[in-house]
Amino acid sequence: MKKRIPLILLLILFSFNGFSQNMKISGIVYDSTGIVPLPKAMAMAVRIKDSLLLGFTRTNINGEFQLNTVPIDTFTLIIAHPKFDDKTFFIFGSKDNQEVNISSIKMSNKSQLIDEVVIYANKNPIYFRGDTLVYVADSFKVSENAVVEDLLKKLPGVKVDQNGKITSQGKEITQVLVDGDEFFGSDPTIATKNLGAKGVATVEVFEKKNENATDGQDETIQVMNLKLKADAKKGYFGKVSAATDFTRFYESELLVNKFNNTQKISIFALGSNTPRSNFGNGDINKFGLDNEGGNFMNSDGEMVRFNTGNSKNGIPQTFRAGIYFTDKIGKKKQTKIGFNYSYTNYQLNALSKSRSQYFLQDTTYFTDDSVRTITKNESHAFNFNLLTQIDSLTTFEIKPKLTLTSGSTDSKDYSSFLTSSENLSRLNAIHNSTQSNSTNLQTEMTYLHKFMKPRRQLKFVYELNYTGNSSNGKLNYKNIYYNSFTSNDTTDQSKLNANYTTMNNGKLTYTEPLTKKIKTEIEYMFENGIISQRKESINNVDSSYITGLSNKFSNVKNQNRLSTMFIYESRIHTVTVGARIRNIAIVNTNLVSDSIVNQDFTNVLPRFVYQYKPSQSKRFKINYNASANQPSINDLQPVPDNTNPNKISLGNPKLKPSYTHISSISYNSWNALSGKYLWTSVSLNYTNNGFANSTNYDSIGIQTSQTINVNGNYNASANFGSGFPIYKKIIELSPSINASYSQYSNFINGVRNSTINQSITPNLELEFKFDSLYISISGDVNYNSPKSTISSYSSKPYTMQEYKTTIQWTLPWLHLRINTDATYTINGQRANGYNLAYLIWNADINKTFLKTENLILSLQANDMLNQNINAQRQVNGNVVTDNKTKIISRYILLKLTFKFNNNKTKEEDFHGWH
Repeated sequence: MKKRIPLILLLILFSFNGFSQNMKISGIVYDSTGIVPLPKAMAMAVRIKDSLLLGFTRTNINGEFQLNTVPIDTFTLIIAHPKFDDKTFFIFGSKDNQEVNISSIKMSNKSQLIDEVVIYANKNPIYFRGDTLVYVADSFKVSENAVVEDLLKKLPGVKVDQNGKITSQGKEITQVLVDGDEFFGSDPTIATKNLGAKGVATVEVFEKKNENATDGQDETIQVMNLKLKADAKKGYFGKVSAATDFTRFYESELLVNKFNNTQKISIFALGSNTPRSNFGNGDINKFGLDNEGGNFMNSDGEMVRFNTGNSKNGIPQTFRAGIYFTDKIGKKKQTKIGFNYSYTNYQLNALSKSRSQYFLQDTTYFTDDSVRTITKNESHAFNFNLLTQIDSLTTFEIKPKLTLTSGSTDSKDYSSFLTSSENLSRLNAIHNSTQSNSTNLQTEMTYLHKFMKPRRQLKFVYELNYTGNSSNGKLNYKNIYYNSFTSNDTTDQSKLNANYTTMNNGKLTYTEPLTKKIKTEIEYMFENGIISQRKESINNVDSSYITGLSNKFSNVKNQNRLSTMFIYESRIHTVTVGARIRNIAIVNTNLVSDSIVNQDFTNVLPRFVYQYKPSQSKRFKINYNASANQPSINDLQPVPDNTNPNKISLGNPKLKPSYTHISSISYNSWNALSGKYLWTSVSLNYTNNGFANSTNYDSIGIQTSQTINVNGNYNASANFGSGFPIYKKIIELSPSINASYSQYSNFINGVRNSTINQSITPNLELEFKFDSLYISISGDVNYNSPKSTISSYSSKPYTMQEYKTTIQWTLPWLHLRINTDATYTINGQRANGYNLAYLIWNADINKTFLKTENLILSLQANDMLNQNINAQRQVNGNVVTDNKTKIISRYILLKLTFKFNNNKTKEEDFHGWH
């Protein structure tokens, strides 16, 4: 048989096993789909120095093989089958490296070149498998009871910030999978903060096509896959914990998991009124589903996020529970089914204060605002998925989702208006209350057929998305004027809003190889969307219908899009060039006045991507594409919204779609042996027909805005980062810098205003990584310089400095772990009262008990100096706003955690979940 030796990828495997003089080599072999086990494949160990056959065997019906009597040596492991190309691994044996398990070996078709040789050696366990970067988890030492997040912080080139955001070689990880599946949705933190590090066999990082990408979004996303060890897939394990300060604050968790090979069942419950209970943008779906009932309707009829902020925006309270089930069924386990349900009850009590300065052509004025908002939301989310392998070339998948949400908000806003000399001119109080209900149904069906000819395939995707929202609200508004010629006034209104959206989308994609390296991709998409919205306002004084604030409106959109892409792929170069041509016919109907606005747009959306890959660890990429985005229903509906009577907004049914040119250049380099990495990128986006506000101010500071189209908005950014391990990789130095420059336009009292903002943020982090001690010291300085052409006085540069220290110290002989972190924040060049500097110091100490060490007593202290406050600045056109929010500050919790498993052993020995 002709043997092909693939390109060496990089690897280094480290393992701790016994002292016998023979090695144990095992693995599972799959066909080219990576799904179907391959029986009767030959596994041969051949010594390199003299080509002596050290041992051989064949895979069983499940594709499994095992070589138990291979002497310790340097040899090649060759996997051979007459229908596929050979797969070759280099094994460097030693007394410390006696067991090697290759959990998944995917064979390549005869017509394809193998592009990998994996090298196993007693070194750092990092290698490439094709374009997949693989870390062998056991070779990175973590403390007892460590979770995956702790493991990731040990991996060269991987960073995890305080919100759980993960980056690998400078690129953000969008999705975290467990054994190739989403676990309670797509939010990364559900896996990284709760899965035990000891249960992970390998951590894989790779790039895949972004199936949900819309125009202008990246065509690919970064994915991390956590492959579990075999014994972590059998039995049950979990934990129960409770924490309290015996007065006000509490936290509680229950997590139970039952695994039986392909079947997984998990149940969780979480209750808390500390910052942990609040789900911000970084972890909105922690312990939940990616389509969690995260939306509710406000009194304006707009959909807003389930949470009104993160743990820095108020005092939260949450109860959350759910169940997750997945299994593979059928004789060949060719069908995967999954179901999960999640219930959430969420409350947030937020109190914030702000000062805003408004710049006009000939004057300026100030407002001081105090806002208290109480938000309550409840949701039920149901997810189901079925993926079946119809035959070796065809798959079908269906994913229906249903979310039911109910919510309420109660907001009280007290505002003071001050003249340029800061004399009080007006006071007002605004009280908004809203009750809302929402139903969202999504269904996605995918049919994929691959032909016998390699790389030829046909794919059809159909998506249905229905959303129905309704809300009832009340608006109470009172004005007090501090002049002799204006009378005080009040407003008492009821608001009824309802909107319904039905979207049908069908997409057919055909891929045809033209040569061994060139293929074409032809795609046709049809989309039909119907959106209707009703807004009604009633004067509660006399129960009269307010015509000027009420309206019924519909938006109907039909889109036809045809795209053709030519793709050249080689080991070093990849080029994609093509364009999408689309026509969108839009009918906007005012159902009250029977006026109709017909719009018809044809866009050409070109795309060009070039990637240069001189090695597995280096990437240079140039990307250009264009996108066109539609305005929202609230931007279109021609009715004033006086939810905030100080800021009235009006829709514009004549809005055109925006058109944006998106370009970027990036470079990534990483060295597995040294651990050094470098990433850099620059980007430029330019938008015509961008959406902007045209705002008019009256003599008492009430503003009326309407969305319009403007040309010439753009933003540019540049980013650089690197990591330099030194002194046997115990110390790592990581400098980075981010810079941006943007310009966007709006209109103020009929005059065009351009706002230019420049920002730069240098950062430096120093890490010390010892076996039982981890220390991180970092600092960054953010400088922003906004300028508006409407007024030279609007130039208000400001800074924010942040310095952080983290220490994790493990004392195994005392069964003790100590963690502490401190963040010192300095806000500069803000409004009076907002130049805040504060030090947040948190700490916890954990002690394990019992022979199994599965009972953990913890003392956790949050903001021990009692200084916690959230302060930030926002610049929006001609308005500069400084705000600060009251949040939970100092508290101390006593926490008890008990972990269990069916073996009644240490959880880390069982490789279970934390």
